[in-house]
Amino acid sequence: MSVLLQSARTHQYVAAPHQWTPMPDQAAEFGGGMEALMFCYKHHLGEMRVLWRGEHPRDDYMVSLLELRIE
Repeated sequence: MSVLLQSARTHQYVAAPHQWTPMPDQAAEFGGGMEALMFCYKHHLGEMRVLWRGEHPRDDYMVSLLELRIE
């Protein structure tokens, strides 16, 4: 299972710090949800989605971080 970050506004995925891609296959993979959340905190990214992608689309799920306040 891979963990990705997606902007809730633009629907683009984090490829690297300060780099974005529209393609999920080109996105940076995180070791887990906490690592993705800490990346958002470190890089002041709000209004994000954490996506867990499984081998089959039916295994995918998403958590919105729309209320994440980065101050």
